[in-house]
Amino acid sequence: MPIYEYRCKDCKDDFELFFKSFNSTQDPVCPSCGSIEVGKKLSRVTFKFGGSFDKTEADNYYSDSSNIGKNVEASFSKHGVDMPDSVRKSIDDARGGKMPDGLDL
Repeated sequence: MPIYEYRCKDCKDDFELFFKSFNSTQDPVCPSCGSIEVGKKLSRVTFKFGGSFDKTEADNYYSDSSNIGKNVEASFSKHGVDMPDSVRKSIDDARGGKMPDGLDL
């Protein structure tokens, strides 16, 4: 059951929408101003495939700078969307050992 984050292009508010399944579709509407001019935000995600989730395991994965950005790059490619330069720079910086500002791992 996915939760997607959006930013309103009119009032700049951020909000989330919950969907009952990945196949559900709904046109997002800003709950603050009612605008349909919204954009999807890229969010950090966690997946659980059964069993217990070991937070240390996820922390170890993301602390390896070679793993940072793989899913983001794949997602942009899969959807045929050009990756913004700012995202590319953050990924390249992370792979070079510099973590993005404000990211506490």
